[in-house]
Amino acid sequence: MSVKNFKFVSPGVFINEIDNSFIPKSAEAIGPVVVGRASRGLAMQPVKVQSYSDFVNMFGDTVPGASGGDVYRDGNLISPMYGTFAAKAFLNANVAPLTYIRLLGQQDTNQDGTTAAQAGWKTTNTANPTASSNGGAYGLWVFPSASGANLGTGSLGAIWYLSGAASIQLSGTLYGGANTGTPNGRGLGADGLTTVMQTGSIVAMPDGNGLFTVVIAGTNTEKVTFGLDDTSDNWIGKKFNTNPQLTAQSGRFYPTSSFKDYWLGETFAQTLQDNSLTTGNNLRAVLLAIQNTAAAGPSQMLGQPSREGRTGWFIGQDLGTYSSYVPFNQQKLFRLVGRGHGEWLSKNIKVSIENINASTTTTTDYGTFSVVLRMLRDTDSNVVVMERFDNLNLDPTSPNYIARKLGDKYTKWDETARTLKTYGEYDNQSKFVYVVVDSDVDAGATDPTLIPFGYFAPPRFKTVTDLWGNGLQGDTAGGSFITGGVYIPGGGGAKAQGAAWLSGSIALGLGAGSPMSGTIQFPAPRLRLSASDGGLSDPTRAYFGFQSTRTATSTRSDPGMGAYGRLLYANFGGGGGDGGATGVDDYSTVFSLDNIASSSANAYFYQSGSRAAGTSISARPTFTYTTLLNAGYDKFTTPIFGAFDGFDITVPDPVYNKGMTGSPTNLNNSIFYTWKRAIDTIADPEVLNMNLLTAPGLTLPSLTTHMINVCEERADAMAVIDLPDVYVPRAEAYYPTKPQRLQATPTQAVSSLRDRIIDSSYGATFYPWVQTRDENSGRMLWIPPSVAMMGVLASSEKRTAVWFAPAGFNRGGLSEGAAGIPVTGVTQRLTSKERDLLYDADINPIASFPSTGIVVFGQKTLQQRHSALDRINVRRLVIYLKKRISVLATKVLFEQNVQATWNRFKGLIEPLLSNVKTQFGITDYKLILDESTTTPDLIDQNILYAKIMIKPARAIEYIAIDFVITSTGASFDD
Repeated sequence: MSVKNFKFVSPGVFINEIDNSFIPKSAEAIGPVVVGRASRGLAMQPVKVQSYSDFVNMFGDTVPGASGGDVYRDGNLISPMYGTFAAKAFLNANVAPLTYIRLLGQQDTNQDGTTAAQAGWKTTNTANPTASSNGGAYGLWVFPSASGANLGTGSLGAIWYLSGAASIQLSGTLYGGANTGTPNGRGLGADGLTTVMQTGSIVAMPDGNGLFTVVIAGTNTEKVTFGLDDTSDNWIGKKFNTNPQLTAQSGRFYPTSSFKDYWLGETFAQTLQDNSLTTGNNLRAVLLAIQNTAAAGPSQMLGQPSREGRTGWFIGQDLGTYSSYVPFNQQKLFRLVGRGHGEWLSKNIKVSIENINASTTTTTDYGTFSVVLRMLRDTDSNVVVMERFDNLNLDPTSPNYIARKLGDKYTKWDETARTLKTYGEYDNQSKFVYVVVDSDVDAGATDPTLIPFGYFAPPRFKTVTDLWGNGLQGDTAGGSFITGGVYIPGGGGAKAQGAAWLSGSIALGLGAGSPMSGTIQFPAPRLRLSASDGGLSDPTRAYFGFQSTRTATSTRSDPGMGAYGRLLYANFGGGGGDGGATGVDDYSTVFSLDNIASSSANAYFYQSGSRAAGTSISARPTFTYTTLLNAGYDKFTTPIFGAFDGFDITVPDPVYNKGMTGSPTNLNNSIFYTWKRAIDTIADPEVLNMNLLTAPGLTLPSLTTHMINVCEERADAMAVIDLPDVYVPRAEAYYPTKPQRLQATPTQAVSSLRDRIIDSSYGATFYPWVQTRDENSGRMLWIPPSVAMMGVLASSEKRTAVWFAPAGFNRGGLSEGAAGIPVTGVTQRLTSKERDLLYDADINPIASFPSTGIVVFGQKTLQQRHSALDRINVRRLVIYLKKRISVLATKVLFEQNVQATWNRFKGLIEPLLSNVKTQFGITDYKLILDESTTTPDLIDQNILYAKIMIKPARAIEYIAIDFVITSTGASFDD
């Protein structure tokens, strides 16, 4: 501090304290980018995590595959997710952060329209729904006890998805008597009952045990008897195949004996239970195809890239007279949209609005509320909070404005610029969602007293009414997703058999002149009806709206809730208050606290239409909406719906290499496009800092070469790639024995790599695959060598520095824990000649020695020309120096180009170089910055030009020792 800074007025001693003991902030550690699948987390965007615990919180734990279970309901965990193991291997060293890019299925906006080019999936032969064999989706509707021709209301209990030439039919006792007619010439089945093809069905009754029977005829015909009570061993969900992957071409991923022509998809046990349709011998059932057009139906999900889940629009309270109240006319306020989680969000998260308060001050009319993201399967008596945001409001000028507190930014891929672009005003504070505020609310043009009071529920297929037998009657304007007809035997014969598309109704007949009536209804999420449901000791703890428990008195959640939020079909638009589509109700209901009524002081319940009838709390004389809030009933819950992962669920690994056959491009292959887009996301070095790039398990040559090219163009990172067919995991193809999975021998791997003519020090590869043990499940699995190398590179850096060779027994001993995860074996034990062959071709061997274990036995890059940069340690040294020096150099950017600035520049750089020399990274260096480098001509061009010459320290890879045998009388001093 200069003496001039003291203020001297009167005589005295003046003291100032100067603290020069601050520890300067060290440079941010730089880590790798890993591209791969994960069980959850933000997708198709780089996400940095600092530790493995952070990774698990965001993306979930390692996935070893072979999990089985209900694949359609619970998700595809059949194939290993190698990226999760690579993340664990690196982060266990705790040396630097890691950036993960989770994959979800994508497609190019200009894709060529072929099946391979499109994301998603579909069952086969859906183009002709009237054919006798057409694949598709088939729903089982269950009716209550029928009396004569009146079936009543049928609820959807389950959906089967058929593949190829398979057909499905109900078999059993026919409602209406014995067969006296032939339905449209179809004839009788082998069991003496009506053969019912996909275009229609029979109305069947259960057997004496309350069970139904379905016959699925195809490659392997199945006749299955089942029940509808999900607490029973005969429950439909336990009787049928639930793995879509078994419908793949026979022998492609599983033995031929495992092939299935179908899988059981959604089951709606809760809906059936609510309507008393799970047990009894008086039930009736009908099986019908669900499809509106060849391109619209639950079995048609092809052409749909990943899509985010969302809530319906939250709406405000009614501020008008109760007699004119119309729920769907209430002001829309905001909605929440997923930030990139795909289907995981709608299957695991629900949203509650709570602590709703009207304004209590004279300074503002805006009320406040909280947004709480909860686990889908928690209960109101045991709330599990994922995130919460309190004291929010709808005032755009307030610091507590909901968009400001949650964030409204979202990313979108720009196909032209090949980069992610961010839109919105406020940074995201939620890990799961961003907020979309209605434009009128955001402009401050709505009534400030409005607060969230309800929501639009998820969409569903339209209810089909007026089922009667004298023609195709009903609401034809809205269309229908019910396909085909229903045959009832008797004097009336067949009714509407072969009808291609039914617009709002199905023709039924029961004997001559006896028309049948009834209604076909699709399920909707349940609503809490009473504040006392679930046995709450304090009814004000009840969240009205969406209810996830099994029954009114239950504290157990419904395991099938995820089915209610499913995306209806590919490219479905609207839903939840966004606008309708043909054959679809834009919302299954509109919930509002305005419809909460009470019969006594503590008996509060939801009654649809009660406000319009003048019987709800807010509609009573002298009462307002604040009366309900003041009583403590200030919260409600809504589901998230409409998400999609964009993957083909009929294959074990939806981004598998053998799904990119021929000459894949962005335009003709969705898997190729998905991988390439993820890699291109980090192509710009100014978007993300990294020093390594890997995509474990990706072996397609064109894509792994692209990874190297991206790193070389960035010039600040190195790609660790895997070679094709070194080991073919089960998710790629079915082979009965392990030797058949070893498709590429060392000789073949060398030949294949040489044919690619890669000459770059920015890439490296290793051979063969190694075995690890998943520490959570104990399962043994084979993993690509790039996974183990992430751990080796991290542990080597932690023990020494990036410029030490990540190989050998000191730093490359996989059996000794260098990989960060257990390594217990190799797919192939290499001989000395095979190691020589691989290393000569720049493939680094992973050797297994009987006495010393498994070790990385090479550290070459893929540079063919011999130089210091043909070794990994030198390439990583240079990357390290370039990154550090470029950061330091920015400190003199825009300073005067004079000697003093040059000296300052040298003062910043030389300590770094000296430190690296001290730590054996370089043996010598020279920094030149004077008039010989920065000439007057360069000064005139605003350029400072310096030269840095280094001598990198080389690793010992060969040790030569002469043993000289001498005679007894020889002297060692000579």
